Amino acid sequence: YYKLVAYLINLKTGETEAVKSMLNPQISFGEDVVSRITYASDYEKTIQLQRVVVEGVNQLTEEVCKTANISPQDIYEVVAVGNTAMHHIFLGIPPKTLGLAPFTPVVQNPINVKASEIGLNVNESGNLYLPPVVAGFVGADAVADALATRIYESNEPCVVVDIGTNTEIILNNGRDLYACSCASGPAFEGARIKHGMRAGLGAIESVYMDSEALKYKVIGGVKPMGICGSGIVDALASLLDAGLLGGNGRFNVSKSPNLFIKSDRDYELIVASSEESDTRNAITITQRDIREIQLAKSAIATGLTLLMRDAGVSLEELSTIYLAGSFGSYINPRSAVRIGLLPNIGLNKVKSVGNTAGTGAKMCLISYEERIKAEDLARRIKFVEFYIKPDFSKIFLKNLNFPTET
Repeated sequence: YYKLVAYLINLKTGETEAVKSMLNPQISFGEDVVSRITYASDYEKTIQLQRVVVEGVNQLTEEVCKTANISPQDIYEVVAVGNTAMHHIFLGIPPKTLGLAPFTPVVQNPINVKASEIGLNVNESGNLYLPPVVAGFVGADAVADALATRIYESNEPCVVVDIGTNTEIILNNGRDLYACSCASGPAFEGARIKHGMRAGLGAIESVYMDSEALKYKVIGGVKPMGICGSGIVDALASLLDAGLLGGNGRFNVSKSPNLFIKSDRDYELIVASSEESDTRNAITITQRDIREIQLAKSAIATGLTLLMRDAGVSLEELSTIYLAGSFGSYINPRSAVRIGLLPNIGLNKVKSVGNTAGTGAKMCLISYEERIKAEDLARRIKFVEFYIKPDFSKIFLKNLNFPTET
């Protein structure tokens, strides 16, 4: 993920005393997991990355302690979850094997270690617990997702889709648990998008058509500075509804030429004019931006299709889709279905559940029973490597297109 999030929990009451977050400080070493695995190819570079992330965690620790008016020395227990690469780097374990087939983790079991041993600024006797990981690209965050949503208790097929630069999907077919990981990339986080930004102050978060004009809402109600993932998905859904975007992802400019401007390469959709924007530049969506979204949504749709096939679950049988992660909390489910990011099983069956990785980590922090459950879940989850399926490319190419009807 792009973010590091810290929750300060009172172990006596179970209450969250403070929450702080920051951009993952490792981002300067690579925007996605694979680039960071490649960078951390030797022990020295792994330690360099570990130092950066530990400093980030210590900074967040200081901030939450300040908010709650306590000393970091009063922290006796720490739980950390993340993808497998983050897990290895946090412990100072070179993640080299995660970048080579068959992508095997060096350590899969749960870990208890003295927090001070890796440099965490908490009580020197404090314990650090990391729940187990499932596979090279399905980490303890996916286990936390399953724990927090209680997906494993359902007798009906249901699925958690935790959207990030690396999207994890956990499926219960009513009996067994299956998981896969999709390299969806950072487009939904606003990266690789011309006027993209993260969901924060000044980001256009939703877009809709109102009598042939595009309208938008901005986080914080200020002048827009850019557009975040949920805004782009809304815009594309609105364009599809209005017939201004073809199933192949090309603009249909002739239908409403006033909504577009011609750039050097191609046409761009004007979301906010230069007069309206904070940057005095028009905020637009380009054909290249649409391509990035097509690649990202196809990775997720293809992962879900092949995971459901392996688990023997049809769309009709799927009772609930839990949308997790920060992007999953912002996105309009109707727009996600309209662009083909999620299957159309009825909007009443799509539930946004927020940061379930964080919730699952909190559950492990305050309950040893939940830790045992997490460890059991990690053993039960069957990892599906869908990239090696013979028809993967065919399904991926098909899913690049947008659905032509709602």
